[in-house]
Amino acid sequence: MDGKIRPARSRRHITTACWPCREDKIKCDGTTPECRQCAAKGRGCSYAGVDRRKLSLRKAVEAYSQRVSQLESYIRSQGLAVPPAPNQDHEATMSQLSSLYAPDPAPQLSPAQPAYSEAALNKQPRILPDLGPTLNAPAIQPSNSPPIDILSMPTPSLHAMLDPPEHPCEVPPMGIPADLDFAGTALPFNHCFDVDWVWNHTMAPQMDAAVNVDELDLWAPRGDDPAMRAEFASSSADDPSPPTLLNDDDSTDDEDHSAVTNQLSARLGSLLTGDNGERHFYGATSNLNLARSKTVAALYARRREKGRQAHARLEAAGVDQCISSDLEDHLLHLFFTWHNPSLYLVDRDIFRAARKRFEDGDRSTSFYSPFLLNAMCAVGAIFETRKHPGLPTPLAEFFASRATTLLDIELESPRIATVQALAILSSHEAACTRDTQGWLFGGMAVRLAIDFGLHTSAKPYVEAGTMSIEEARGRSVAFWGAFATDRMWGLYLGRPLHDISATVTMETPIAFSEHRETYWTPSASGLEHGVLDHQEILVEQYIQLPRIMSALEGALYFQADASKVELQKLAQKTWDRLLAWRRNLPRELDLDLDGAMPANCVPHVLILHMFYEYLVILLHRPFVAKRYIQPHPLVGSGPQHARQMCVRSASRIATLLSWYEERFSLGLINIQAVQMTFSAALVLVYATVSEGGDVQSHQLIAARLDTCCRALAELGNTFDNATRTLDVLLHVKRTWQARLVAASSAAGSKRRAQSFASDERAKRRSASHGVETGVSM
Repeated sequence: MDGKIRPARSRRHITTACWPCREDKIKCDGTTPECRQCAAKGRGCSYAGVDRRKLSLRKAVEAYSQRVSQLESYIRSQGLAVPPAPNQDHEATMSQLSSLYAPDPAPQLSPAQPAYSEAALNKQPRILPDLGPTLNAPAIQPSNSPPIDILSMPTPSLHAMLDPPEHPCEVPPMGIPADLDFAGTALPFNHCFDVDWVWNHTMAPQMDAAVNVDELDLWAPRGDDPAMRAEFASSSADDPSPPTLLNDDDSTDDEDHSAVTNQLSARLGSLLTGDNGERHFYGATSNLNLARSKTVAALYARRREKGRQAHARLEAAGVDQCISSDLEDHLLHLFFTWHNPSLYLVDRDIFRAARKRFEDGDRSTSFYSPFLLNAMCAVGAIFETRKHPGLPTPLAEFFASRATTLLDIELESPRIATVQALAILSSHEAACTRDTQGWLFGGMAVRLAIDFGLHTSAKPYVEAGTMSIEEARGRSVAFWGAFATDRMWGLYLGRPLHDISATVTMETPIAFSEHRETYWTPSASGLEHGVLDHQEILVEQYIQLPRIMSALEGALYFQADASKVELQKLAQKTWDRLLAWRRNLPRELDLDLDGAMPANCVPHVLILHMFYEYLVILLHRPFVAKRYIQPHPLVGSGPQHARQMCVRSASRIATLLSWYEERFSLGLINIQAVQMTFSAALVLVYATVSEGGDVQSHQLIAARLDTCCRALAELGNTFDNATRTLDVLLHVKRTWQARLVAASSAAGSKRRAQSFASDERAKRRSASHGVETGVSM
């Protein structure tokens, strides 16, 4: 039996399937040149040229390090000097690689033997442990030697690091060196320690095969990280305590290594670059903020493979129709004209440049993807009035279906464009009354934005030269757009949000605008003279409004046990901040709502003022009731003031809607207007059915209510949720009127009954009085 040769058996599981089996997601037997599945279906079978999972990065680096060491020794043996590294960063990297993957010193060979034998090269390398800044420390000095200043030590050569220590120490059990001197500044280092045990550990076979431990590549980073420098600079500026002197009694050896200590003490995290080329944020608690070279391994799909998968998915979903570039450009113009300025998510210039790069074959761009293109076209198609016979209808649903079909593939290798697309797609879902999907997409956008670190300041990276100003601007636009969209969803559905305002350090887009002027025009031809859109200033002011309201929203609308007095104080503080925002509004964005409509006004400025008045309503509406949350005794202006503020803001929203309808069209308005109009109409319904007042004021309120109802009816032609809103509004109006009529009837009957009873009592008293005085009735 032992002498028999067993026939080779095919493996039950293979590591790499062929391309057709990958795309169909079916099992492949790995047979070459043609697998069984492809042979049965009569299709071409091809495999990837290189399987990266079969290549050990550690072994490859070891082989290269051994070869470099061999060539370096040969150069020195010829009396030549080894050329220096191109720059300091490369020199540090080579030093790390040489020390980690260096081979054992070659034995002394006789002259007759070749200088470099195969046996010497095939030995297992003895890898030195990575202790960060103490990596290049020499052998441990005797206890009577002076302390070593590791920061001033020159970098040793490769042979110096590989040579055995001059003072070898006897290693007791557990590998702990004896007679160590801890008086020096350098940490003790055991040169007899071999870290190859990590790779030979008994637990290694139990590791997940999908995780390549060789590529984790962790170490303590250099002190030149922009985010870390900014963190400690701000901490030092805010800390009034005096600096610690080196000769203080509380000083320790670790404190002398300020760079190492600062890295360990970092608390704000930093950006790391993943395998997919995107920057990702890792906080201090993850410990991955200490990754070497600011990179971290992630198992993302190759972007060049996504094109074929995307086409197959679209074809399976029946939405793979050919779309002309002219139609795409037209829908993109509608998106940039009517939706994007109010919820500023995409920078037009950055998007155009990224789209051109993508179409030229560069798939590494962060600010473009087919998923983003289809999401933008879906929202742009909402405003399209023309028919397109070659494409399914409605056109917006067609592009939204294409976007959602590509979502799974997009999330396999996300980028900043994914954040933008999710936020944009959530607006489309809101228009279609798919509240759950839109709520989820909006939340996913914010989560993914935090994953990419879009909430962290980009200025330190720009100043350090590691990030271009265009990338910083694109990151800022994407984050604040996703932030505004998420806040819109919280108000639209009345749901609590995770407030991240306190953790956001990202600058607004105006910080990276380079003082450029942009123009807004409704025409795609460009022949019409545009109007300054003041986009940068508007975004700056728009972002301030939800941040002002964030402190009050949670307590006022979601905290059941909130104190009435505390709510009143918080509401007053928020109201003061809103009034300050309105007073300090830049001249370019200011409007006189009591005057005539301005001549040159862009639509997003009108939306900005609607948003302000909408927040005023939300602030005062809970205080309209006399006893609901009004403290006793009364604090503040009281319920009458709250009613006046609500009615005034609702009337101003009606005025802004009439201006928008007169200058543009209510069918070409941002989707935020639906909820703002709904809230204004609700307040006006309450005012008409409950307020007394004079006839003239009642007629004025009724006219403004009619404006809001007509606006909702017009918006229903564009947004389905506007039709739902109008139905709810009419139902509420009928219900309130019926209740008030019933209450009035009951009150009238009670008054009549009380009047009749009082008359009877008066008659009885009169009759009794007449008998007593002898007067006949």
